[in-house]
Amino acid sequence: MNAPGGTRSDRWTGCASDHLHWGTHGGAGLLLRYVRAQGKDLYLLVQRSRCVDHGGTWGIPGGALHEGETAESGARREAGEEIWPVPRHRIWGVETQDCGGGWQFKIVRAEVERPRTVHAARETDATGWFALDEMEMLNLHPGFREWVEAQRQIDADRNRRPRNGD
Repeated sequence: MNAPGGTRSDRWTGCASDHLHWGTHGGAGLLLRYVRAQGKDLYLLVQRSRCVDHGGTWGIPGGALHEGETAESGARREAGEEIWPVPRHRIWGVETQDCGGGWQFKIVRAEVERPRTVHAARETDATGWFALDEMEMLNLHPGFREWVEAQRQIDADRNRRPRNGD
């Protein structure tokens, strides 16, 4: 069940919640963000190829972690397989999504200096830079949709807080 040219990690695996996941050692993806001086931040998304799991959906470049691989190196490797060129970036954090059954996907958060043109490579049909509210109109990968919804809630809560002097 290995992917052609892949490793023993590149295969389907089950978790304690009876979910089926790609990657025996979990997965990782690279969430690239461009912080605008004015306006909304932009995020680089890829449209997954129709020949892969959740084909046609939008998400971040990512995939199965190899045995012993860190989230950062796995996310960079997967990004290099799915987009070209990978924009220069600075990693500033890692978030963990757990399916509830022990399988984890690591979102490696990074910033870029500017939103460069990025081309689709293997397993990717299209790329684009999107603001968070623009993502609502996209057919998002289910796992990434969870992140988007959580991020929108964080932003809404932040905007509801009283500011100093208010």
